[in-house]
Amino acid sequence: MQVQAGANVYTLVAGQPLQVPAGGTLRVFYSFSYKVAETATVPIWASLYQKTLGVVNRVGAAQTKTTVTLDAAIAWQTYEGYVDVAIGSGVKAGVYGLIVELPGFKDAEERIDDCIEVTAAPSMFEWVGPLIMIGMMGMMAQMTAGMAEGME
Repeated sequence: MQVQAGANVYTLVAGQPLQVPAGGTLRVFYSFSYKVAETATVPIWASLYQKTLGVVNRVGAAQTKTTVTLDAAIAWQTYEGYVDVAIGSGVKAGVYGLIVELPGFKDAEERIDDCIEVTAAPSMFEWVGPLIMIGMMGMMAQMTAGMAEGME
């Protein structure tokens, strides 16, 4: 499975998590084969998940549910597309799996365990320190320039 984070496309590998900030968006590329007698609309879901005792627990704050329309096809066709998964700021930092599924269809899912690492969004307090330092440097530069003018 491939995802796009920012301007780059990555192939996900179980156990080798791609770092994504909370509040970011993953574009998840998928494809599947189908054949249907008439045009049909089917649901497609993509979400981050964590496993607890072997049970897949989807993260609601990082889940997209949408539909796709399949054209009638009596022979097997490949459908390719993508779905954007917004990783809500409420998603806790940690390692997650990624699942793309067609609910209601047997064996119609692809999932990769432990492939996404959500990093915490920087808090306001993490930005205050550097901003204070920049402000102090600016004030010192002004004071230095004022002293230099006074000596002339």
